[in-house]
Amino acid sequence: MIVHPIKNINIRKALNNMPVDDDIDGDDNNTNDYVYEALQMEYKDMASWYDTFWKSYTDGTLKRPLDEVLKHMHNIRDGSIFALLDTGCGTGSFLRRLLDVVLYRFASSGEDTLQLQLTGIEPSKEMLVQALKKFDNEEDSTSTTITLNQSPAEQLPLDDESQDIVVSTNAFHFFRDKEKSLQEMKRVLKQNGTIIITDWCNDYWLVKLYHILERIRWNWRFKDAYPGPSSSSKFIDHFKSVGFCDIEHSMYRVRVFSIFFWGMQTIKATKSD
Repeated sequence: MIVHPIKNINIRKALNNMPVDDDIDGDDNNTNDYVYEALQMEYKDMASWYDTFWKSYTDGTLKRPLDEVLKHMHNIRDGSIFALLDTGCGTGSFLRRLLDVVLYRFASSGEDTLQLQLTGIEPSKEMLVQALKKFDNEEDSTSTTITLNQSPAEQLPLDDESQDIVVSTNAFHFFRDKEKSLQEMKRVLKQNGTIIITDWCNDYWLVKLYHILERIRWNWRFKDAYPGPSSSSKFIDHFKSVGFCDIEHSMYRVRVFSIFFWGMQTIKATKSD
C-alpha cells in the first residue's frame, strides 16, 4: 500500500522505560519467574529478525483485528482525538499497518488533520527498539502521537478511561495473569470503549501440537508454568469474569508459510459498567 504524505499529519514518537514488578502474579512461584525471564531472553535474541522470519504469519493474523479496528474508526471526524492501545505490541507491526491505512484513507478523502494517539505496550525492550524503527521516517509534530512503553500487560502505565480502543494481537497466550491483564485493559478503556483481542485458539489440533512441543522444548517439568493458548470456551470465560459486555467471538484459520493453517480466535467486547 502506498502511503500518501500529508503535510498536517505527522508523528511525535517516544520510547519510555517503565519499572516492572517482578512479582506480577502475586506469589513467590519461582518457576513462573524462570519461564518469564527465559521468554524475555528468547525474544531479545529474535527481535532483530522477527519481522523477516514471521512475515507470513504476521500478514495472515493481523488482518482480522485490523479490519475490526477500522470498522470502529469509520466515523472518526476530522480534528477529533482517537486513542488506541496495543497491548503486547511486539515490533509494532499492527500499529504501523493501522497508521498506514489511516493516513491513506485521510489522504484519499482530502481531509487535513487527524488527532490520533497510538500507544504500544511491550515487556521486551529489544522488540520495542524494532518497533521504533518502523516510525523513523515520520516527522515530529503534535498532530499524531505514537508512544511505546516497556511494561507488561498486567501493569499498564496509562490513566483510567483514557483509551477508545484496546487491542492485542498474538500476545494474550504469553500474559502471565490473563484476567489481571484484562482488568487493566478494562481500566484504561473509556466507558462504552471496545476491546479487540486476537490470539491462538487451542481448539485446533495444530495449535495443540505446537504447544505440546514448546512445553517439551522448555523442559517438561515447567509444563504447568509455560504460558499457553486458551480454548475458545476459556477465552470467553476470561472476558465474562472481568465483566466485559456484548462479547462477540469468532474462530478461524489463517494460512501461514504457504502450507499451514493456523487456528486463531478474535473477541470483541465492550466496557459498560
